Amino acid sequence: MAFLLLNTAGATPQALSKAKLSDIMNKRLVIIKCNSSIKDIAEIMAAKRVSAVVLVDSGRPVGILTERDLARQVCANDLTASKTPATALMSAPVVAVGADLTMQDAAEVMVKNGVRHLAVENKKHRLVGMVTATDFARYTGRKAFGESTVLDLLYPYEEMGEEMP
Repeated sequence: MAFLLLNTAGATPQALSKAKLSDIMNKRLVIIKCNSSIKDIAEIMAAKRVSAVVLVDSGRPVGILTERDLARQVCANDLTASKTPATALMSAPVVAVGADLTMQDAAEVMVKNGVRHLAVENKKHRLVGMVTATDFARYTGRKAFGESTVLDLLYPYEEMGEEMP
């Protein structure tokens, strides 16, 4: 397998290791009550065009549910989506990090915890976003190629942060 490594002025390993999560995080955060069915959550994810949601109980984050969770667990286990609660599939506990953490440190947290999504908190421990490997790739692409990347075209998003039923 061949890899093309780019080392442009804006995307040096040193510059990327100093980038903060606040620079790369996705602020398109969808928060849903954890007692929702996975059918309802899948419908919301499709409508909002997000690949993951934060699940809350009494306003506190208790888990993350991703498209990958839905595909692997619902289909593989032949679950009935309308009768399966989100708590049966969610990844818990939520791994949360500060917005001032560097990309390098965040990647280490992901590997250490075996997760692909990190919740991002501000200094008051309020969720302000989520970061994934896709966000790392989007940021790196912008630094290497300019502001508009293929990921931006495939996964456009606007700012949001609403709690859904």
